[in-house]
Amino acid sequence: MGVIAGVSIESFFRVLAAPALGIYDFDNLPVPFRALATDIETGEAVVIDHGNVAQAMRASMSVPGAIAPVEIDGRLLVDGGIANNLPIDEARKLCADVVIAVNISTPPMKRSEITSALSVVGQLINFLGKQTVDDQLKSLGSRDVLIAPDLGNISSSTFDRSADAIRIGEQATRAMAESLKRYSLPPERFAALRAKQVAERRELGTVDEIRFEGLERMNPEVLRSLVRSQPGEPLTEEKVGADLRRIFGRGGFEGISYHIVGDAGPRAMVIEPREKSWGPNFLRFGLGLASDFSGENQFNALVQYRKTWLNHLGGEWLTELQVGQNTFIHSEFYQPVNEAGQWFVAPYFTVGQVTRGVFIDDDKVADYKVRLAQGGVDAGAVLGTWGQFRVGPVWTRVDANVDTGSPVLPSVKENTAGLRAVLFVDQTDNAFFAREGFGVSASAYAAMESFGSARDYQRVEALFRGAKSWGPHTLNLSVSGGTDLGSDMPPYEAFMLGGPLRLSAYRVGQFTGREFAFGRLMYYNRILPLPDLLGSGVYAGGSLEVGHIRDRFDGRPSPGTLWSASVFLGADTFAGPGYLGVGGSESGNWSVYLLLGVP
Repeated sequence: MGVIAGVSIESFFRVLAAPALGIYDFDNLPVPFRALATDIETGEAVVIDHGNVAQAMRASMSVPGAIAPVEIDGRLLVDGGIANNLPIDEARKLCADVVIAVNISTPPMKRSEITSALSVVGQLINFLGKQTVDDQLKSLGSRDVLIAPDLGNISSSTFDRSADAIRIGEQATRAMAESLKRYSLPPERFAALRAKQVAERRELGTVDEIRFEGLERMNPEVLRSLVRSQPGEPLTEEKVGADLRRIFGRGGFEGISYHIVGDAGPRAMVIEPREKSWGPNFLRFGLGLASDFSGENQFNALVQYRKTWLNHLGGEWLTELQVGQNTFIHSEFYQPVNEAGQWFVAPYFTVGQVTRGVFIDDDKVADYKVRLAQGGVDAGAVLGTWGQFRVGPVWTRVDANVDTGSPVLPSVKENTAGLRAVLFVDQTDNAFFAREGFGVSASAYAAMESFGSARDYQRVEALFRGAKSWGPHTLNLSVSGGTDLGSDMPPYEAFMLGGPLRLSAYRVGQFTGREFAFGRLMYYNRILPLPDLLGSGVYAGGSLEVGHIRDRFDGRPSPGTLWSASVFLGADTFAGPGYLGVGGSESGNWSVYLLLGVP
């Protein structure tokens, strides 16, 4: 029910609110506190004056559609801004003689910004919120202070611009220094007041039991194996937060929370994962489109079916069907072999065909079609929250031939079989427009006649990517390479370069060979947010790309080191990434490209 589950957010709030641990009535806090939320069922404003401070804070900022709602006292709660975005009246009920109000409401959009049905809905929501804000502002008196930062297009869901919002808020507050000065205290009195207000951090202590409640489909013993906190050992919010993130990362949950019961007797930490109400069967759809506006187009449509928790260890069945230029059906049964889920086996099969262009210089002279039927069994390990490693035998029947054009590559009908190993690590914060983190992937395949292969050969490929941001600016580095280790690798296994963001000035797959090296440095900056239902944002950026390919299958010499650069507009959408760009090279090649999804 939200793009973000809020697990990390609530863990962060629990650390901040550690001094309030054990205080149930918010009136008993050093500074009385209220959180305002909205009942998503009735639309009523809900004033939270008791319970868990961190959970109350999380409920009050659960933006509908962006962050999952929070259930408190049987009510499903979201951001209070929908019902009352500036609750001056609630502040006065706390006996506030003077109100210092900060108005960060989103202003109504201009006519030029209302361009879709979603923007119309957003405008209506803005109007509803504006009415309540206007009513609250009318209650301010001469003794009160209003601070109104101009946040521009920063909204409640643009988390990546939090630093900008803080800076703007600080500037707006400093601008009101004269109005606030009359309520200041001498340094000595202020220090004494803060000493009373700021409580020391309270510890969670120890518990006698850790148990799960609310599960219907999932095996609690599987989830228990992910918990590092132990009965009898001191608990910390940081450690428990890491436990909750590991459990949530197992998949299949809308959210997760915990509480401690039994202060008067045996104590227990109760973990409450909320299983996805629309599981255990999941369908996903995807589209992929690539075009260079000069006759080279690719289009693929994908549907994925995943059935989870087929047994008590969490076995899953995954099937994917793709139709288009590259058509295939792939099915895999993923079976953990222990409750911790650290080890697994995965039998699979794939049947399909791939079409590749064959080029002489800049001219496409043929289409090379590769049909295959493949089956294998992998054994592997889950590398915590880092990634996965798997290895196993694989058998493939290949039928490759020139479908249209000149017969510049040989027709091949043969069996290939051997051992394959794959490593995948992903620590980025976004699959397509990462701002922080890194990822590594590597694969190695050894075809062996002893397994029934028509020939012995090897194929090794590796990729590193990393992103680093400074404010709204991001640099993204990608380095990859591959080789056949001097073996007799067949042409249908060729490495390829060329196409959008992979030597953007050239055609898709224009360069093929037995070895390649490629590097890309991208810069991008989010220039426009997207409505939550459409995605996260629109980016402007560019790339500098360099590649080298050698040992071409047609016997022609290597083209040497190839340079390319591009500028683009990109979008991170619900359907995947999108790019519209122009690429050029030092040799005079250039290309206009459109890329949607993952073709």
